[in-house]
Amino acid sequence: MSAAISSVVAASVGGTKPLDPGQFYEEALQANGIDAAFGVPDSSFGGLLSYIYATKQPPEHIVTANEGGAVALAVGYHLSTRKIALAYMQNSGYSNSLNPLQSIASKEVFSIPMLLMIGWRGKPGVKDEPQHALVGRLLIDNIKANGIPYEEIPGTISAAKETVSRLVAIAMEQSTPVALIVPNKTFSSYSAGPGVSANRIPPQLSTKQVRLEDWTLTRTGDNLPLSRELTLRCLFTQLEKTDAVVCSLGGTSREMYMILKEKGHGLNRYFFSVGAMGHAYSMAYGVATGFPSGRVVCMDGDGSVLMHAGNNAVLAAISPSNLVHIIVYNGIHASTGGQPLMISKDNFLALVESFPYAQKFLVDDEEGFGRAYRSANKSTLIVVLANEKVPKDIPRPSEGFKELKDMFMESFD
Repeated sequence: MSAAISSVVAASVGGTKPLDPGQFYEEALQANGIDAAFGVPDSSFGGLLSYIYATKQPPEHIVTANEGGAVALAVGYHLSTRKIALAYMQNSGYSNSLNPLQSIASKEVFSIPMLLMIGWRGKPGVKDEPQHALVGRLLIDNIKANGIPYEEIPGTISAAKETVSRLVAIAMEQSTPVALIVPNKTFSSYSAGPGVSANRIPPQLSTKQVRLEDWTLTRTGDNLPLSRELTLRCLFTQLEKTDAVVCSLGGTSREMYMILKEKGHGLNRYFFSVGAMGHAYSMAYGVATGFPSGRVVCMDGDGSVLMHAGNNAVLAAISPSNLVHIIVYNGIHASTGGQPLMISKDNFLALVESFPYAQKFLVDDEEGFGRAYRSANKSTLIVVLANEKVPKDIPRPSEGFKELKDMFMESFD
């Protein structure tokens, strides 16, 4: 079913009785194989979210800092489980999700199936707040422009189950994101019952603050012995056969690819994020939730981390113990010509130190890096202070996106 004609089968919910949240979740989502949900709350399906908050805990359900983070989690989750996740958002936040949707999940890149649930505020013909008028009028055109198959949610549970079933089938058959459009007030409210909060804070979020352990020597600038490339080479020597690596986009992925080819090493345990800047940690988190038997390493850059630091802050507190986040701080956007990061080293370190990882290390040489990596046995952050040196003529992967994705996914079978 194409995006251009999919709305023909959609039924309007106007004037119908609101859907029961628990019944919809169990009969329309879970019955169609969807048991993981990530996203940003929207009043259009507030009752459904209250039900999910009351009955699901991380990592099965995660409220992200932005919509792109929800899509990135769904990407990583599919890579290690082959299952579809729900990524929910309001239509005003749909544009925030387009970067990972277009540059990672789309059929033109890695073709990742997922179910988007998009709240339709400002639906034409329905009275709403003025800030929703433009985005509401343009929603369907925006979805069509991105080639995403979609349907509007119908007004009964049985019809909704059939709609979700169709969308899930399309997502899996075509390896593509699909969308369920949800107008305002579609769901009834939800009460968790006496003594149970429908909006409770996950207990992991009360984690005690941990200080950044400084294992550096007194070095600055070009005196720092590690570059981004040398940090990757250090990582390569530390990896076990069961480890999986998610590399941030640009030079980080290309240098890792260069090293693997140089060593004659297989690519099957490495995911090269050619897009979705700032979402590598979210994708690695998604991978780790479906891969509890091995370690997952997110190889990241300082500029990438700053792009969506809010998602890193949220996920660090609920990160699984097998996830290690390595950030190379060289103070520049190295992949685009060395433009300055526009944040001082001290302020950057203060920022990441505030993230609630269970372990945090600051290193600046090979010995310190190896020691920190071997010490990681919980949710871990390793910040590497590096110089600005970048090799010339870094190769790009010659393999196709589908080949790279298939190799990575098959390594979990």
